[in-house]
Amino acid sequence: LPAGGLLVGTAATLHPRKGLDVLLRAAALLSRKDVDFHLLLAGTGPAEGELKELARRLDLEGRVFFPGRVEPSERIYAALDVFCLPSRKEGLGVAALEAMASGLPVAASRVGGLAESVVEGETGFLVPPGDQGALGQALERLLSDPPLRRRMGLAGARRVGGRYTARAMGEGNRRIYLEILEARDRGGTR
Repeated sequence: LPAGGLLVGTAATLHPRKGLDVLLRAAALLSRKDVDFHLLLAGTGPAEGELKELARRLDLEGRVFFPGRVEPSERIYAALDVFCLPSRKEGLGVAALEAMASGLPVAASRVGGLAESVVEGETGFLVPPGDQGALGQALERLLSDPPLRRRMGLAGARRVGGRYTARAMGEGNRRIYLEILEARDRGGTR
């Protein structure tokens, strides 16, 4: 990777549902504004050839890197300044949680679990799925404001630590079971 500029990236299956074509189009918008950044799309998948061709057509060669699958994924997060997951559909969004745990601000689509884990304006920015303009604006805001990146990264790490660790999730499940049992007992049924 080049030594200069900021690095935006993702760790995802290179599949159309991940919306990485939207990320490439947002990157093209940013490159026309002379924003100093590079893009890292880590992963493999059925859309890899199409994404590389789109990057070429958008004149992003030299700015976009496709390293394939990187293990452990923490190596990716350590290199990034901003994590991006512009999915069209998403379950929990584990990669976004991992990035947040690593102290990265997140730009993501407002879909699935991403809409719950990323807190708008606090841990990152959420945009409508497929909206390259909104994604480009969110990325530009993060890239242009180091204190904002730092603040959101710290908030994301706290959020993951407080809500998404095995311990926190286990305690949440325990509370739910206790509430169900108490409600059942109040109803007199056993």
